[in-house]
Amino acid sequence: MPTAIKIHADLPLVWHPQAGPAGTDGVLLLRVLALLEAAPPHYDEEDSAELQRWQAMEARVDLCLHLLGQLLLRDGPLPQVCPVSLSGDSASWCSDQELPIGQQGTLALYLSPRIPQPLLLPAQITAAEQLPAGGCQLEAHFRLGDDELQDWLDKTIFRRHRREIFERKHAHEE
Repeated sequence: MPTAIKIHADLPLVWHPQAGPAGTDGVLLLRVLALLEAAPPHYDEEDSAELQRWQAMEARVDLCLHLLGQLLLRDGPLPQVCPVSLSGDSASWCSDQELPIGQQGTLALYLSPRIPQPLLLPAQITAAEQLPAGGCQLEAHFRLGDDELQDWLDKTIFRRHRREIFERKHAHEE
């Protein structure tokens, strides 16, 4: 069962009517993102040689990801960033285009600037509300059909929700 937790973020996203682009592995993408977002251990002057080797390897991986991201961006810029409310079973966002309720497609979310590869989530538009200032507030319900992808999506949302709480708490302390 998807998590009921919602996060709010400004993310690049695009709606693809029907099936989205092929060739991405959502589970792999979310697993790599979890590793990249893991809090690094505290380092001090007495770090062991093994820990220093791990730091050097992490720096190399960061460089490779940066270079790979630049290569992927050569195909075109990321979609426009917009505010998104994301849960384990749905997403809500504002769009310039109006989509019909019931339309099936794929929501492509770019969760990290370090990895400019979209997380592709099969979904169906469940709500579309015209906004007074123009545009449309859309909501899509995910149709993942993959328990492992659902599990990793829930973990990602939970991890980011905890980070939102931490940042709000520490913003008031300063």
